[in-house]
Amino acid sequence: MTLRHDYSGAQYYLYEADVAGHTLVVAVSCFVEDLPSHEYGLLDTGSAVCVLPSGLIAALGSAPVPGAAGVVLASRFGRFEGWMDRFRLTLHAQVGAPLEIDATWFVCPDWPGPLVLGWRGCLDRMRFALDPWEDAFYFGPL
Repeated sequence: MTLRHDYSGAQYYLYEADVAGHTLVVAVSCFVEDLPSHEYGLLDTGSAVCVLPSGLIAALGSAPVPGAAGVVLASRFGRFEGWMDRFRLTLHAQVGAPLEIDATWFVCPDWPGPLVLGWRGCLDRMRFALDPWEDAFYFGPL
């Protein structure tokens, strides 16, 4: 087992940041597709999936596939029905190089929460580490 890994980029995360009325314990800066402004997303290793905030759905042109089975997400806000879609996620780098991955997102127009970076289809597609002493989020390709 090696205890040293190399990462291609890093950013300083925001701790307990107020983002659009939500307190994000670990908020990281990211871009979704080619949208002009960055978002702060909740880095949530306990979330099974990534979740798009409802305000980005129309801008990304996401829509359910007719006849496809819906997906249900159970969250602290309740149960929500939506669909899965794939969009590029770029993690902003304050040090080193940004990281782009194709992330799989749960999409629901009724989602009242923030952008969430979850495990399956996102965090499991990269190497990452958190350093709470420096409030640093290190990342790189697998």
